[in-house]
Amino acid sequence: MVSSLSEDNQNLFDTLAVAANRPPWIKDLVDQIQAEVLARRDWVGITALRGTDSERHEQERGTIRLLDYACGSGELSRTLFPYVDEVRGIDVSAAMVKAYNDMAVSANVQRDQMLAVRGDILGPPTDSQRDALAGREWFGFDIAVMSMALHHVASPEDAVKLLVERLRVGGIVLLIDGVQDSVKFSGADLSQMAHDLVPGSEKVITRAGFAKDQVLGILDGAGCQDVGFLEFEEPTRLGDGEQATMQRLFIAKGMKTGSN
Repeated sequence: MVSSLSEDNQNLFDTLAVAANRPPWIKDLVDQIQAEVLARRDWVGITALRGTDSERHEQERGTIRLLDYACGSGELSRTLFPYVDEVRGIDVSAAMVKAYNDMAVSANVQRDQMLAVRGDILGPPTDSQRDALAGREWFGFDIAVMSMALHHVASPEDAVKLLVERLRVGGIVLLIDGVQDSVKFSGADLSQMAHDLVPGSEKVITRAGFAKDQVLGILDGAGCQDVGFLEFEEPTRLGDGEQATMQRLFIAKGMKTGSN
């Protein structure tokens, strides 16, 4: 029986949830993403969500909620947690979800403040993992992030639309991924390069990256305004030793309008 893209992603990330199975370069990649997001938090609009103490008092702001889709073991959630009140993670990998929740426990964060569940918003409407995310508590987020996962889905357009649906009006969607044509294959095709970097990833990587116009078009098609796109200042190393190559990453944003 041929496995689905979702199942292949589950299998790969169940393996990578064990720290010992992760190539060393992945930690460097995660560290770079965390640093870039923090450096650009004003541009993204994360800082403005909380506002000043006087603004919070005058406006009686409610809980600031973050959705981390394809959350992995929670590195980005942990980075952004000081700027929000509540974080919810979703991942197709049960092992990654366990690693995420173990991380929150180790950080002495309460379950009502940070919690991940297994799920897939891209599944068919009858899919149990999607149905479990149909409750009101999985909508109305102030910010939704999807980091290094858009190249793992069959339809980036559908993925971003479904993510934006889970925001409140005025909420922010944040995308992080690779820039198209910025990675060198060293004579190998994409599938072979993916296998060399992380065996098994050749089954789940659907593209090598995204062009700026493509990303902005995806955000516009999802009903966002105030869209923006910035490349990381430094290229990212993918792989170790002779297999290593370089790629530029981007961070993109959009704000949900009232027409979604």
